[in-house]
Amino acid sequence: MTETAESKAARPFQAVLFDWDGTIADSTRGMMAAMQFAYKQHTGRIFPRNMEEFRQLSPLRLAESTARYAGPHAEEVAASYLWYYTHEGYRSTCLYPGVRELLEELRRRGYPLVVVTNTGPERLSTDLRHLELSALLTVTVTSQDTSERKPHPAPLWKAREKLIAAGLIAAETPAERLAYVGDHPGDMAAAHAAGMVAIAAFWGGIFPPESLLAERPEYWAHQPAELLTLFP
Repeated sequence: MTETAESKAARPFQAVLFDWDGTIADSTRGMMAAMQFAYKQHTGRIFPRNMEEFRQLSPLRLAESTARYAGPHAEEVAASYLWYYTHEGYRSTCLYPGVRELLEELRRRGYPLVVVTNTGPERLSTDLRHLELSALLTVTVTSQDTSERKPHPAPLWKAREKLIAAGLIAAETPAERLAYVGDHPGDMAAAHAAGMVAIAAFWGGIFPPESLLAERPEYWAHQPAELLTLFP
């Protein structure tokens, strides 16, 4: 039976928004390699040295992290990081098991799919080409779209604005009819600040589940397929 516009409107959620790194893309190895290359090249030290230091960097925008940790070499480190990732680092990036199937099924069910990330457009475009995901995603929001980064709600508000502009959701769709899936406590905080429903993704394993649960997400999932019960 073909789904009607009325039945779609009756769904609890009208679109599904996702974080990128650690949620859709397993990009840790490529990001770490690019960071270590860039910091070694311009500061003479290897950074980050371990996952603990990587966790400090990964939620930040590139310009912010290099300004904080590379000092006077910030611009050179940022440029070298992007060069290395887009030429070499991306090769080790892959989708988490079950993510492609999740995205394909959500699209089959008629949900607009959105990526909202603190990552810049160059890196995201490289990953999308490499992973062949562009056709599945309807909207993307990167670091160039807003001056604020998550956990500020501005990137999620921008996603809603883009969905409305593209005619993918009605202008009167309230924020609570949108769900945001992420792997970092800041993702949960951003969703709540934007008035959206927060869904914690535990499958990436970069940040401990208890740190996400401390932000009181409405839902959480250990594997991507578990999300399908929320999106009929």
